[in-house]
Amino acid sequence: MAEPTMIYKITILELLNRSGFPLSNSQITDFFLEGDLTDYFTAQQAISDDEDAGLIISTINHNNTTYSITDEGRKTLDLFKDKITKALSKDINKYLTTNSITMKEENSYKASYFKADRGGFVVQLRITENDIPTMDLSFHVASKEQAETLCNNWKVKCQDVYDSILDILLN
Repeated sequence: MAEPTMIYKITILELLNRSGFPLSNSQITDFFLEGDLTDYFTAQQAISDDEDAGLIISTINHNNTTYSITDEGRKTLDLFKDKITKALSKDINKYLTTNSITMKEENSYKASYFKADRGGFVVQLRITENDIPTMDLSFHVASKEQAETLCNNWKVKCQDVYDSILDILLN
C-alpha cells in the first residue's frame, strides 16, 4: 500500500486533471474533508508539497487562490495513477459531478487590485468562461477600502453588472 501522503498528492493531481479547470484551495480541501479522507492541515500540506514540486501552479486573485496542474504534474500523474483506488476514483467522480458547475462559476469571477503609480488603486474585474475573458473592467479608485469593496462585491453582483452593461449597450 502506498504512503497516505503520496496518495493525497496524487489525488490533488487527479482532481485538477479531471476537473478541466482550476480549483480553489477550499474546493480541493473540501474534497478531502467531505470524504473524511484526511484533516485540513494534511490537505494543505499536500497542496503545498505539490506546488513546491512544480506539479501544480497557483494563481492568486484577491482573496482566492486557484490551482492548475502543470505538464510535470500530468507526467507524474501518469506514473502514479495506479495508486488511486477504484473507490477513490469513484469519490473523485462523484465530487466533480456534484460540484463542477458551482465550482466553475465560483472560479470564473475574478477581482484584483494593485497600487497605482500615481496614487490610488487600480481594480481589475473579470468574468471568464472556459478560461476565455467574457468581460474585463478596470477602475481607478482613491482608496484601498474602495478597491476592496469593489472586489468583494464583484462576486455577488458581477452577473447583474454584466447583464446591465449588455442591456445598455445593445439597446
